[in-house]
Amino acid sequence: QSFLFENLNIKECSSLKTLQNELGYLTSLTTFNTSKCPSLTSLLNELRKLISLTSLNIEWYLSLTILPNKLNNFISLTTLNIECSILASFPNELDNFTSFTTFNISA
Repeated sequence: QSFLFENLNIKECSSLKTLQNELGYLTSLTTFNTSKCPSLTSLLNELRKLISLTSLNIEWYLSLTILPNKLNNFISLTTLNIECSILASFPNELDNFTSFTTFNISA
């Protein structure tokens, strides 16, 4: 079953620890924004099925230290904005993204 949401914003959910696998059913999702969810420990694995995603914004994600190697699933991604103070590394496959119009990674 699929749902026709195009935008999903999750903000200021201090108790939210994980997103469920059902997030993968949002196959029409083009924009995903999350900010100020300090307890969120798992995120990008649940998003990997969202191949229509064009914009991914992650802010104040305090537990994110490494971006997983599954970013190449986001074949439609044009905007990537990650603001995480403890991000230590990101995968080499970011070189493969030629469609970025906005690319921002900052602390």
